[in-house]
Amino acid sequence: MSDAIARPATPPPAPPDAAPDAPGGGAGAGTLALVVGVMGLVSAWTGWGGIVLGVVAVVAALVGLARIRAGRAQGKGRPGVGLALGLVAVAIGIALEWTTLSGAVTYLHTSQVRTLDECMRQAVNEKEQHVCKSQHLDEYRARYPDRLDP
Repeated sequence: MSDAIARPATPPPAPPDAAPDAPGGGAGAGTLALVVGVMGLVSAWTGWGGIVLGVVAVVAALVGLARIRAGRAQGKGRPGVGLALGLVAVAIGIALEWTTLSGAVTYLHTSQVRTLDECMRQAVNEKEQHVCKSQHLDEYRARYPDRLDP
């Protein structure tokens, strides 16, 4: 009877998704980086979409590469490509939004109290002139009552 209750010598193998060193195991961050990197590159023409999605792709790629370095995942392809696509998306987004970003920094840097005339003199494009009109709305309406509101 002792032969009928014999126990196996080795434990049963673990499921494939539980093994950290299985091919593709733990590669979720790399796949995320690749997918979000492609989305960032496609939406980079919108400026902010490329910047936001590109940064998410870069962070996910760095997490994926750290997992690979720690031995918890294999394959540098997906996080590597995701990192490259994310960086390109961020670069394109920043290039497209540069005027807005530099205008915001200029505005914050020169935020002293100015008159409408000073503000309009320092404005370099229509967007900044519109900001000047909005900031000095009462003075603008008093001077130019026949024009539309900014």
